[in-house]
Amino acid sequence: MKGITVCLSGANAADTAKTLGARLIELGHNAEQIDSEAVNRLGGLAGAAHACLLLSRNGVIAVSTCAGLKPEGETLAVEIDGNDTPDFAAEKILDTLASAGLVSLETGDYSPEEEEQIRRRLASLGYIE
Repeated sequence: MKGITVCLSGANAADTAKTLGARLIELGHNAEQIDSEAVNRLGGLAGAAHACLLLSRNGVIAVSTCAGLKPEGETLAVEIDGNDTPDFAAEKILDTLASAGLVSLETGDYSPEEEEQIRRRLASLGYIE
């Protein structure tokens, strides 16, 4: 899995970052949020930019809301539309990442029909009744 740094700005950027990070993890992807607190812990913008490079190089999607952060490596800059809710903005970003082949929007869960088909196969093989 290839990583990237997603740099968010604009209205509701912090809330969108939290929502996006949660959705990425829900979909089975590795994600980390780089906010101003993380920048301070990493010694400033240069340290945070380098951390984003290391994270993305190791398949993690870093989601940043820090103005002035110029991460090394592949980045996606997104200006959040003031009319978008954090949930809607996060879904738009996920669609962009999926279109670029960076994430899969499939959770790997089986549909009810697939579960029933598997159950029938296992029963026919004698593994379950």
